[in-house]
Amino acid sequence: MKMLKFLLALLIISCSAPREIAKRNDLLPHLSCMGEGGYTIVMDAGLGNWSLFYKPLAGKLSEDYRVCLIDRAGYAMSSVTTRARDAKTIAKEMNKAFMEQGITSNIILVGHSIGGLYVRMYQALYPEKVKALILLDAASPDQFRQLPKEFEELKDNQVKSLDKIIKLAQKGYLKYSKRQIPTFSLPESLLSAYYEVVTQPEYYFTVQKETEWFEESLRQVGELQGLGSLPLLVIASENSMNEHLLPGRIENYPFEEHNRIWLGLQRALCDLSENSTFVLSKKDHYLNVTDSDLVYASIVQFLKDNRL
Repeated sequence: MKMLKFLLALLIISCSAPREIAKRNDLLPHLSCMGEGGYTIVMDAGLGNWSLFYKPLAGKLSEDYRVCLIDRAGYAMSSVTTRARDAKTIAKEMNKAFMEQGITSNIILVGHSIGGLYVRMYQALYPEKVKALILLDAASPDQFRQLPKEFEELKDNQVKSLDKIIKLAQKGYLKYSKRQIPTFSLPESLLSAYYEVVTQPEYYFTVQKETEWFEESLRQVGELQGLGSLPLLVIASENSMNEHLLPGRIENYPFEEHNRIWLGLQRALCDLSENSTFVLSKKDHYLNVTDSDLVYASIVQFLKDNRL
């Protein structure tokens, strides 16, 4: 009987019209803030991630600091943006959202993965507002030039596959196969909220657009100047990529080579500042989730060392 009901539901969905995606050109990031303090720690997540991926870490940090989590335009929202998804555009949107929240100075920026590009661009555009920068296994402008050629192939395959996934989400199919969607080690308590977002077409549309603009964002950030003596913390993974995280199927992907090169790129990020600290994690790319205790302890020590 359960199988019959399942098949009937699929039949109804397949015959229904796909749900339209609402698009806007004035959509801004959403910020949720907690805690108190003279400095504001603002945390931006990676590609396909949003504030949910920082919740356990932010909860601990907010006991002693004011912490704000960003949902970039389109993530965990009922509409998407029609604006470009390059680093400069996103950084300017972030600033508008900050201004609305009264965040105008004493900002400590945290960026994971592609979020590292966006916080670096924000710092370059509004240097007087930023007091420190924290990069978590962050994207590097040199990554496509140095990582195995298969990595760029993965990106291209992902963009193509997202067209199909968006159509499936518009039809509502993903709600019936959500357990096949990777969860990146999120705790069980957050999975309900996670599935609510990653079964919606707006989520995949946003991921697709950021992926399409990824190389332009890398180019823009690659042209930025150094950080001078701005306090910089780089927390990197020595096992960033593995078969569970592979964003597309490529046979015999060179994981060992990828991780060796990636670690070198992470160490090179320290050269951006005369006042940098490097911390190594043995967990994977999603270290803000998989190694949150290390990340928490490293951030707290870094802020104390720099009297922030």
